[in-house]
Amino acid sequence: MKTRILPYVLLMVLSMVINAMEVQGQELNVSDTQNSGCLSRAPSDDGEERPISTIVLEKEGNILSVQLLNIESNCATSDFVVTSRIDEGSDGQPCTLFINADAVVGEFLTSCTCQFNVSCTIHDVEPNVFYLDCWWYKGLVELTEGEPLVLADVYEEATIEGLNFTLRKAFHQASVKKNEWTGEVCLPAEVSYEGQTYAVTSIDRYAFKGDTTLTKVTLPRTIRSIDFIDFADFADMAWYNIDLFYGCSALKSIEVEEENPFLCSVDGVLFDKEKTILFAYPAAASRTSYTVPESVTSIETYAFTNNPHLVTVSMSDNVTDLGAYAFKGCTNLEEVELSSNLKKLIMCIFRDCPHLKTVTIPEGVTFLGFSLFAGCTSLTSVEMPESVTKGEEAIFENCTSLKSVTLSPNLDLIYHRMFLNCSSLSEIQIPKSVTGVRTNAFKNCTSLKTLDLPESVCDIGWSSFEGCKFDSLLIRGIVNSNWINEWFFSGMDTRTKVYVQPSEVEKYQKVYQGTVYPLTDEMNGISDIISPVNNSSELFDLQGRRLHNAPAKGVYIKNGKKLIK
Repeated sequence: MKTRILPYVLLMVLSMVINAMEVQGQELNVSDTQNSGCLSRAPSDDGEERPISTIVLEKEGNILSVQLLNIESNCATSDFVVTSRIDEGSDGQPCTLFINADAVVGEFLTSCTCQFNVSCTIHDVEPNVFYLDCWWYKGLVELTEGEPLVLADVYEEATIEGLNFTLRKAFHQASVKKNEWTGEVCLPAEVSYEGQTYAVTSIDRYAFKGDTTLTKVTLPRTIRSIDFIDFADFADMAWYNIDLFYGCSALKSIEVEEENPFLCSVDGVLFDKEKTILFAYPAAASRTSYTVPESVTSIETYAFTNNPHLVTVSMSDNVTDLGAYAFKGCTNLEEVELSSNLKKLIMCIFRDCPHLKTVTIPEGVTFLGFSLFAGCTSLTSVEMPESVTKGEEAIFENCTSLKSVTLSPNLDLIYHRMFLNCSSLSEIQIPKSVTGVRTNAFKNCTSLKTLDLPESVCDIGWSSFEGCKFDSLLIRGIVNSNWINEWFFSGMDTRTKVYVQPSEVEKYQKVYQGTVYPLTDEMNGISDIISPVNNSSELFDLQGRRLHNAPAKGVYIKNGKKLIK
């Protein structure tokens, strides 16, 4: 059995040539397809299930036998359809054989997965040397008639010249692992181990994470992936966070060798080769202002995290995706000009930016993520555009200077901890689109004197008003009785006047130690609050507060009706 892997740089060039070619591939005849059904997983010594992906090729004449072992697929799989084609090479390069195994699934998919083995026979394969593109394997292979070629996706840990690597043996590729870095680091393009050469193509996602002494890193021409996952594939992997340099507080610059076909660096900032994706901005870069290049359409997760120097950042309207945690912990950041073409602001983008003073949420944004502005202690006001319909927990948590918020008239809920510890909040109007107020939503909003919940609100979580010192709380809707118990008003100042529908007064009196007053059918807003039933001669202002002194000229409430003086 023989196997030959070209030097990695040549493989990259070959891959690019093949991808760029517009060649009509010759479809090959596939027969005798079989699969094993769902296989049980054999656990490894540490109890984890790690079946090894393997490709076995055996050739007799122009007939190629193929075995694909340990394909992961959905448990509803009933069969596989295997297709193949061969594309002629150019300029003397070997041809490329493509093999695809596509699962045939039942009517109802299940959430579980299992291992399959699939075998097939492919006819009319002439050469013995070709570039194979099959399942997880892409590389040059050389077959010997009658001898099986086994390509197992085996990994091995190795320390080479003082650095730790993971070796992916079938590809002759290496991934840089966690090491003790300090100062300026230049990663090698290749390493040798036990007589074999491995191209350094990947970086373990934790290789640099949390390193506080790394000041500069240079990536070689061969780097193309994190954890052997190509940078180009991250667009389809929303669950994968590229936090490669998270916590590298001394990192001033990220450089890339010019020959790298996948990545580049501009002023120490890491981009893809076309400069459409901004991957990472160094935490110690000393600029106070930064303009994202107009070519950029996507800013990745953690891109600007923990930079203490940036004061202003602007981006063009070409940006359509802004990753989670993008500006988290930028302690001097005051202003960010966002793209008007963003549709979502996802979790923690501005979390713990204590100097952030103003953010304009673009019209067209429909979703606000978890802890979006949490800890932005200098933020004083926010306006949601009408496009916002949904959000997640703790959007404004610990925004202690926030005084006013204009909510979207289409927002569905006041979410868990949405305004938790917003101690300066004094002005908010709940739109009629809101159907629920979740637990701890207004906890410790000590400056909010009046809260008027519209009829649409039918669910109010426990302790939603803990620590609040309202003068008046109006609950106009009929709240689900399951929520109304001893926890409903937990921690709220009992001097608060609570106004509810007349039919609900008795229900609330059982759980509230303060006074509950009825609303009338004619009430239309806070200005129509009536006075207590047995105190009809008393005067109240438009916020429902009892007046103890003779009022000046203005509009007041007496005996449930407006009084103009």
